[in-house]
Amino acid sequence: GGGIGDIQHALLQSGATSAVDVEASSAYIEACKTEAESQGHGQRIYHIQGDFVALAKDIEPADIVTLDRVVCCYPDVTNLVYLSAGKAKRLYGLVYPRDDWWVRLAMSIYYNLRFWLQGNPFRNFVHPNRAVETLIRERGLELRSARNMGPWRVLVYGRSG
Repeated sequence: GGGIGDIQHALLQSGATSAVDVEASSAYIEACKTEAESQGHGQRIYHIQGDFVALAKDIEPADIVTLDRVVCCYPDVTNLVYLSAGKAKRLYGLVYPRDDWWVRLAMSIYYNLRFWLQGNPFRNFVHPNRAVETLIRERGLELRSARNMGPWRVLVYGRSG
């Protein structure tokens, strides 16, 4: 779920040599490509369209793996987090909703009710934070940084050594 590539672009500007963008939305991939060209690093991002969980066995590990507001869009948090954390050689970062009552209420009303009224089958999810963090630790990653920013939980994990 690389979206329009905000994190990939920032990492490339900060010295990363390349990035892989796994994204289900063709519109987001096109937006990422356009922005990458405008920033001069269009040849340094490789795009894969599809569901990461379905494609995970064919995706190579990376030094840094990020999930920026992806966990909230995916119903199978166990496979998403377990498989993606296993791909992180050095760092694993994610931004996802806090599982506080007011965040659950806001997601239910602001997003899911609106989607339902529009006839859109898409739903947002507020997965139990403790379960997400347990999955990450099971993959051998240690918490380096944790911060709450409004309704979002921002975490960075790293490998020992």
